[in-house]
Amino acid sequence: MELNQEVAELPTSKVGIHPLDAEELWGAIGQLIDSDLETFTPDEFVDLALAVPTLLPPDVHRRILEYRRRAPNGDVLLLRGLLPSGVVIPPTVTSSSALPSGPAAQGAALLLVGVMTMFGEPFNYASLWEGRLVQNLIPVRGKEFTQTSQGSSGLFDWHVEDGFREDRCDYAGLLCLRGDAAGASKYAQAKDLQLSPDVAAILRETRFQLWPDPAHVLTVEVPPRHIAVLTGSESEPEICYDTYQITPIDDADTAAATALRELHAQLNKVQRSHVMEKGDLLIFDNRRVVHGRAPFTARFDGTDRWLMRTMVCASAVRFRRWGQRIPE
Repeated sequence: MELNQEVAELPTSKVGIHPLDAEELWGAIGQLIDSDLETFTPDEFVDLALAVPTLLPPDVHRRILEYRRRAPNGDVLLLRGLLPSGVVIPPTVTSSSALPSGPAAQGAALLLVGVMTMFGEPFNYASLWEGRLVQNLIPVRGKEFTQTSQGSSGLFDWHVEDGFREDRCDYAGLLCLRGDAAGASKYAQAKDLQLSPDVAAILRETRFQLWPDPAHVLTVEVPPRHIAVLTGSESEPEICYDTYQITPIDDADTAAATALRELHAQLNKVQRSHVMEKGDLLIFDNRRVVHGRAPFTARFDGTDRWLMRTMVCASAVRFRRWGQRIPE
C-alpha cells in the first residue's frame, strides 16, 4: 500500500511514506542484515546497501529519481516516515565516529546509505570522524558552541560540507533517529538569493579564501582554498560558503567583505527550516544549498538529537580517480 504526498513548497520536495510501506521496508532491511555490520569494511557496507533501492515503494523510488535528475521543486528533498513508529531507538551515542551498533542503528544506517547510493558513491574523508562512512551528528559535552555538528547551544551557521576541498560531496543525506523541537535544520538554496548585480558580480570573482573545516583532523597544514563564492549559470547557480571559514583573500578588499555580509543577510532572508523527526531523511545538493542548525539545549542523558549523515560523490570518474572510498 502506498500513500505518497509531495508538497511543492519551494525549495523542498516532500515525499511521505505510508506507515504500512515503512513497516514492509524495515522488515526487508532487517532480512538483509545477517551479520554484525560493525565488522564490515566501507566497501562491503555499500555493496550490501545497493540492494536497498529495489526495496523502496515504487512511487518513492520514482520521486527520488525525479529529484536527482531535475530537482523540479528545489534542491532539497525530504523523505518522511522512513522508520516505523515501533522501532525502538537506542540511547543517543556519545561519539561522532561511533559505529552503528544493534539492530535499530544498523538498520537505520543501512537504509540511509542504501537510499544515498541512488545519488552516487557514498564516501568520507580519512580526516573526518575517523573516516566513518556513516557519521553521527550529535551534541558533545564541551563542544556546545563549536561550529561543527558536535555543537548544540550555539547557532550552527551557514556552510556547505567541506567547502575547503575541491572534491567536496555533491549530495549529503541526514537521517533523523531522534529529534529536538528546538534544533531545527535550516537551509537556503543559491538560486533564491536576491543580490544586487554588483554584489553578485563580486561573489563570482576569485576574491575569497576558505579555510579548512575545524571538524577535520589534518596531519599537515592545509592552505586556504581560493574560490569564487558563486559559480554556474544565473538560473542554476552553485555556491561555496562557510560563514566562519571564509574571508577575502586581500584583507584590504572591503568590497569583498561587504559582499560576504550582504550574502549572509540574504541567506537569512530566504532560508527555510525543518524540525527533524524520527524517520525523516533530508537530502540536499551540496553544490547549490547551504545549511545550518538552530541552537538547542543538550541534556547528555541519552535522549539528545541524533542524526546520521552520509555524503555522496555523484561523479563516477572522480570516485575512480580517488581509488578508495575513504580518501585522504
